[in-house]
Amino acid sequence: MDGKSVLILLLLVSSASTAEVYKCADGKYQAEPCDAESTPLDLSNVGSVVSSPTSSNNDFSLKSSISDKKSEVSSYIRKQQIKREITDLEKDRNQVFRDRDSKIKELRERGQHANNNLAGATWQQSLAQEMTAVMQQADTVVSTIDRQIAALRSELTQ
Repeated sequence: MDGKSVLILLLLVSSASTAEVYKCADGKYQAEPCDAESTPLDLSNVGSVVSSPTSSNNDFSLKSSISDKKSEVSSYIRKQQIKREITDLEKDRNQVFRDRDSKIKELRERGQHANNNLAGATWQQSLAQEMTAVMQQADTVVSTIDRQIAALRSELTQ
């Protein structure tokens, strides 16, 4: 048999196999009647996604409930994204500090080789200006990152 005929056969068998279910007094469910007065349970809506026409009032509440759940899931996902963004920005900020400290250390080491004369003093002054520029650049980048983190945290608390 090919796949199409197996599928058709399964569909025919599944539609033909509708069984009745009975609930007995002891709380058990079974396929046969428990006693002479037993009536089968109405399971027409069980497992069905489509609601019956008489439940039109429930349609709105079901749709709003689904909408609320979608909103909750979207909100949760966005909060997780914000937390990851904050973590990434904090890592970036720490990297800026490490880079700044590395550059300043390198400039200090170069300054130790300056001679004790006018040329050495001029060179040290130049290195000091370079250190100031490195620190200002790092402060600018860090303040930008801090503003981004603050904006994300305010969005997270909303």
